[in-house]
Amino acid sequence: MNYNTAVLRSKYISLLKKRNFNTPQVLKAALYLTWGASFLLALTTIFGAQTQRQAIQSVGKDSIPSIITAQRIKDTLVGMDAYVANELLLKPTDYVGAPQEYEKLRRSAIDGYEERRKAFSERLIIAAKNITYGEAETKPIETLQLSLGDYIAKVQSARDFHQRGDANGALLAYREASQIIDNILMPAVDKLDNVNFQQLDIIYSQQGFKTTGSLFLILISGTFLLGVLAVTQVFLYLKMRRILNPMLLGATAITLIFIGYSTQSLISASNNLKVAKEDAFNSLYALRQARALAYGANADESRYLLDKENALKHEQAFFDKVNQIMKLPVGKTWNDVKATLIAGKKVEGITGLFAIGINNITFPGERGAVIGTILTFGDYLDIDKQIRHLEQSGKHLEAVKLTVGKDKGQSNFAFDEFKKAHLKAQEINSKVLDKYIDQGFQNIQGFEAITVIATLSISTLTLFGLRLRLREYQI
Repeated sequence: MNYNTAVLRSKYISLLKKRNFNTPQVLKAALYLTWGASFLLALTTIFGAQTQRQAIQSVGKDSIPSIITAQRIKDTLVGMDAYVANELLLKPTDYVGAPQEYEKLRRSAIDGYEERRKAFSERLIIAAKNITYGEAETKPIETLQLSLGDYIAKVQSARDFHQRGDANGALLAYREASQIIDNILMPAVDKLDNVNFQQLDIIYSQQGFKTTGSLFLILISGTFLLGVLAVTQVFLYLKMRRILNPMLLGATAITLIFIGYSTQSLISASNNLKVAKEDAFNSLYALRQARALAYGANADESRYLLDKENALKHEQAFFDKVNQIMKLPVGKTWNDVKATLIAGKKVEGITGLFAIGINNITFPGERGAVIGTILTFGDYLDIDKQIRHLEQSGKHLEAVKLTVGKDKGQSNFAFDEFKKAHLKAQEINSKVLDKYIDQGFQNIQGFEAITVIATLSISTLTLFGLRLRLREYQI
């Protein structure tokens, strides 16, 4: 018996003497106290489990999927824009000796646009089905739904002008379409992303505090229950010369096991949520943002060639996005970065979304996938440099062919290779995210039923244990 228990016992016995309680009254009081303490333990434990489950649900099933969906909607929008720009860059007069090549490239641009448009509709439906935060989500979704029709109409107008050979009319219509993308659709997606990201941060930051509070309450109520059981055992020993009451001993053992199980389960669920959010999601989100920016940069590359009057603006937009994806240290080139990464060394001084990914390597295979993503993006930028050099040298047609081409060594081929490498890195984090969210739910699966069974067992064992002693005082 430790010092605290001894003090508790002394005060308890002193109180009994002062109030002149008889033994049956004390035993009944102990029984009622045990029931009350068991009920309190059950309440605090169930509250803790439900709070943890709600946090996992809000983070893993509500906010994160909506954030990822918003980023994927971005992909589709800027992807549509890039394909339209590529289609408008293609002219049959530039392929007089190769009409099949022209038709192949034109069909590829049209099919790519349609694939992106359908993907947009599918992802918007997914977003609409996962509305959690009311008008803050419904408003941007409505904007996306309504304004896409305006964008498609402008695109069709640009296509009609292009087919008639009216390059100026096609360009003006395309500019109007791109303004809808830039000024209405993309800001709406950002709002959808931001509302979920803000809620994610709030819920996740509160989750840690609530878990700590729940554990504290469980330990306090559990310790109180153990104290009641221990003092009752001591009382039986002092008053009735019973060394151990097997029923009370069983209740005490169940209490200890249950407290350990409850705290371990809540801690495990909290840790699994932490891995899902801080390791998997943070990397996944950086990768998703980088992908959307890369799609946007690819569109800016085509705009640079299509809209010569605004070429400098589109060029600056391209490099702004590239720097957000990954900005190199002063004096370093992409070839320097490639060589350093291939050698397995750390690149000092890099910033941007890829830097977040490379500095948050946690899972097997992740490093190789992230490095592959960076290297293929560097290959894409090398070709972009060639495109700009050709354009600035007056070789516009060569620049266009290098931009819209899908063969090895051409821009679209390099961009597809980047997307494949990026997808590998993304899938690693996505699978881990799903795994740890599911494990978090499993940690507290059936928790309420286990709590009820445990507390009923404690109460029942105490009842039978003390009833035998109470019978000794019956006349």
